[in-house]
Amino acid sequence: MNLQIPPRRWLIVLLAACLPACSGGAKLNEVKGKVTYKGEPLAGALVTFHPKAQDIKASPPTGLTGPDGTFTVVTGQDKGAPDGEYTVTVICSVKPQGAKPTGMSMDVETVDKLGGAYANRDSSRINVTIKPGKNQLDPFDLK
Repeated sequence: MNLQIPPRRWLIVLLAACLPACSGGAKLNEVKGKVTYKGEPLAGALVTFHPKAQDIKASPPTGLTGPDGTFTVVTGQDKGAPDGEYTVTVICSVKPQGAKPTGMSMDVETVDKLGGAYANRDSSRINVTIKPGKNQLDPFDLK
């Protein structure tokens, strides 16, 4: 009785075993939302979704608001976010009025237009639950 498996078959077995593990993990769900500040759309804000069930290895889902304050969430380079509960932070970096380039470069330091009020996940009061399927979030109305 010959129990040897040809090398080509080992390769097929290894690839088949890797596919579920290498497929990127959790299924991503479509997430869209809008951010307003003092009743007006907030453009250029980074919206970050921090999972409450913390996975330090995972890249947090994020979105960048457009001119109308709307955003679509991506995780890494893929559209969507895994379902679950999140604490949301919002940072809107802008150049201060009259800011001049620093040093030899043309870079200008920026500040958070929101004064850091929504930048810390430990003090953020914005909480959302992402469900399987499409998610249209209620607007985040920042004061």
